[in-house]
Amino acid sequence: MRRRGFTLIELLVVIAIIAVLIALLLPAVQAAREAARRLQCVSNLKQIGIALHNYESSKGAFPSGRTNYPNVWSSLSQLLTTMEGTNQYNALNFSFPSVDLTASGGLTNAPNTSVVSTALKIFLCPSDGVERIIPDFGATNYVACAGTGTTNGGSFKVVSGFPAPDGVLYDTSCIRMADISDGLSNTVAFGETVKGSGRNSSGPLPEDRARQFAEFLTSSAPLTPDTCLAPTQWTGDRGREWARGSFVMAAYNHFNTPNSRIPDCTNSGRAAALTAARSLHSGGVNTLFCDGHVQYIKESVNLTSWRAIATRNGGEVVSSSDY
Repeated sequence: MRRRGFTLIELLVVIAIIAVLIALLLPAVQAAREAARRLQCVSNLKQIGIALHNYESSKGAFPSGRTNYPNVWSSLSQLLTTMEGTNQYNALNFSFPSVDLTASGGLTNAPNTSVVSTALKIFLCPSDGVERIIPDFGATNYVACAGTGTTNGGSFKVVSGFPAPDGVLYDTSCIRMADISDGLSNTVAFGETVKGSGRNSSGPLPEDRARQFAEFLTSSAPLTPDTCLAPTQWTGDRGREWARGSFVMAAYNHFNTPNSRIPDCTNSGRAAALTAARSLHSGGVNTLFCDGHVQYIKESVNLTSWRAIATRNGGEVVSSSDY
């Protein structure tokens, strides 16, 4: 009795059908995975929001965007005590800086080396997929909103003779809920950022890489869009440290719209910057508002509305449909 088998043509047809099915299935699997990662990212921000409210309840005000120089600590490090980071908080020595200011490259300060280098999952968006940029620091994808960046050249600090930053979390801030007259549900507390490469660069960068880098100016003067034109020096340390509150490391502003093609621009002292929220989600970013809710905001948001939700008492009239 003759045994029948597949002909070569039949086998090739079956293989082709399987290849087509896989090609159709892979994008769906990838989309499902990204949806799960984005959901985890939202959950992380909600946990930060709960910690923010617990901190305000116990202290009477939100944490500062960062503590006073030289012992500079970020709002995230201050919030550890009101989230699942009590052990890390107790291990921090706030009497010392988070970095050794005398060391080249700003390596971690000896009293805080172990805890500052810890990668904390709650500060990391799974869509970015990187726990640390360099071994000495645990990185972050969640950064405090200092405001619009339109006051005093994007300054993160209170400068004598100039208006204070118009957001909720800036250098040595102490903002109470009562100070947020624009409404907690209309004022952003934290946004997302894309972590850098950990390497610095010079010269022009391709557009797809410029998103990962921030422009670095050697001057400490207030910034303007004109001074940030034609960048030639780049820093790859965006999001490098959850512990330290410097601009592009653990703070940002709403000077540019989400995922802007205009690179973030920071000065030499990291006390001022013109930035945007950034993420690897498709088409927008997650933002945490002061009332604790998290909202996905599209890249196409109107710049005026985007800046309006960064101010605590700007008096703008906006609704959720505007962003």
